[in-house]
Amino acid sequence: MKSTDKSFAATKISHAATRAIFFALLAGTILSCGNGSKSAEPIQTISIEKKSAGHKWFALNKDGYSPVELPQKAPAALQKPWTEALRISCMGQTNEKTPLDVSAGGEPKIYALTNRLGIIVMAQSGVKVFKDPQFFAERTADKLVFMNGQPIYSVYRNSYFNEKISSRQPFRPFLIQFTADSGVYFPILTYENLSLPTNSEVNDFCWNGTEWFCSIKNYTETETNFSYLKFRPETALLSISPEKNLIAIQKSSEDEFRRVRSPKDFSASPKRVQSLLKSLPADFDFYAECKDAGGATARQFIHSKIKDPTSIARAVVQISGTWIAALFEDGTLYLNGALYANKILNNSKNLALRLPKLPEGYKYTDFGISGTTLFAAWEQTDFYKTGRAGFLSVQLKKILYKDAE
Repeated sequence: MKSTDKSFAATKISHAATRAIFFALLAGTILSCGNGSKSAEPIQTISIEKKSAGHKWFALNKDGYSPVELPQKAPAALQKPWTEALRISCMGQTNEKTPLDVSAGGEPKIYALTNRLGIIVMAQSGVKVFKDPQFFAERTADKLVFMNGQPIYSVYRNSYFNEKISSRQPFRPFLIQFTADSGVYFPILTYENLSLPTNSEVNDFCWNGTEWFCSIKNYTETETNFSYLKFRPETALLSISPEKNLIAIQKSSEDEFRRVRSPKDFSASPKRVQSLLKSLPADFDFYAECKDAGGATARQFIHSKIKDPTSIARAVVQISGTWIAALFEDGTLYLNGALYANKILNNSKNLALRLPKLPEGYKYTDFGISGTTLFAAWEQTDFYKTGRAGFLSVQLKKILYKDAE
């Protein structure tokens, strides 16, 4: 398989080009849900007013974040390719009552992997920034997963936007672990462990809880081609080092990697996910990225005859022990269950929460819920570039548990 890095930018352009269609579709969907048209059942919808005291905006900066009145009033940011921009690339959270949550009083922690900065740990009890220029300044951070409750993410340098990458980099980490109790980052797997050449980058991977699958981009001055491998650690990843490489590496193939990473039909998604989104019209096309709290790589499902996730609405789904929620890019959040240490919402029926509307050219990208506090990432986008970025915090107890106050 051969390609050029220009396809990287083309994919992002495709995402942006369909955004206007997405907003129109989702607006129609909510209206349909409200009047029962083409919908399995109506759903209660709650809107957050612009002047509500229950939500606050924050913008990212080189030191972490700062409060802003509105996203569009944040300090202007130079638009950069999303791999190079200061943005929250993904968010993951622990489940209820894990050892990592003890210091936060029990509520789950949210880890916002922030490109070019570090990790922002978000919890109902507070928000803290853990910067690390060693691993973040010149690398793209992405794809947060959990192993034994510990957050792990990947770093790489995209050759398309980094033409001067040295082929003799002295140290090339692949997977890095973050320990919240100490705020320390340390590499647990390197390119040397995987026996990869200097002109390669792991551009995608999947961990299914047992085995790792990697797509490797090999580039030269004239072309780019891809190879694939899989491995199953024979010991804990923390015990692996360049001198003690206990990894059983096998060659994989494009077909096998596609089977692992390609979206499955929505009918194969977990029953809790199907139940949460059952109020959507049967003819509404969407793509769902489903994350298990404290789990492995997100599972992907598609509800469409088009089978192209770049041209339809996108939702991020967080599946926790007592609740499940799905956030669409326009800020429509579907929620079911009981938030941490609180009663079941809406008599176990689904509800929809409309987050504050973002201005044109902005979108919500990811989220998490700690206790009764919702954190949602937002960013300003223009095709494959990102400008301003930050997050929103919403005190859900003030909105959903008014009787408990």
